[in-house]
Amino acid sequence: MRTIVIGLLLSISAFAQADVLEVNIWKSLPGKNPLTFQYGQEIRAIHEELGANVQIGADFEGRMHYVLTFENWAEWAKFGAKAQASEEVAAFFTNANQNPSAQLEDNYLLNVAAPGGDGSVYQVFIWQPELGRGGDLFEAATEAKAIHEKRGASVGILFDQLNRMHYLMGFESWDAWAKFQDTPNEEFAEFMQKQNQDPTARLVKVYTANNL
Repeated sequence: MRTIVIGLLLSISAFAQADVLEVNIWKSLPGKNPLTFQYGQEIRAIHEELGANVQIGADFEGRMHYVLTFENWAEWAKFGAKAQASEEVAAFFTNANQNPSAQLEDNYLLNVAAPGGDGSVYQVFIWQPELGRGGDLFEAATEAKAIHEKRGASVGILFDQLNRMHYLMGFESWDAWAKFQDTPNEEFAEFMQKQNQDPTARLVKVYTANNL
């Protein structure tokens, strides 16, 4: 069982300037959700002292999203070395292991293919491309991004190390997100009808969360 000892983790607020993201999603043990977010804030303070830019979010299921962004993989590795050598990080791990609060449910290392996704509320759609259709999926996502951004969303496209595409939609507020959901989008409906005739991928997960 993996406990809440958050290791190499940086921010959706800095997403547009990042080429690499690490996303960790923690599911609290029964009755320990407040402690999970307390731990998140504690390690966030330590990571920021080490030069990280950290964003913490909460999704509809109460899970904690702990996100780190980096300019490139070299910066990701450099931060990891600093965190590994940090006495403060080691002390945090020791304390958290004595009273674990959560399990690590998902971990993603992501390359940014198209920047965007800024906002205090975000929705992530994770797509698994059909065999040999990764390029087609990115082409379709780029088209969808243009459609959605005309309607007020900020959209980023990312790929993880398993070649799954993360389609990240950001909104300024819950009101903006709700308005986007309630407003019919005939152009996107036609786009999806066309896509369904020759699917390039299948949807495997959806997250809806807000930054804290």
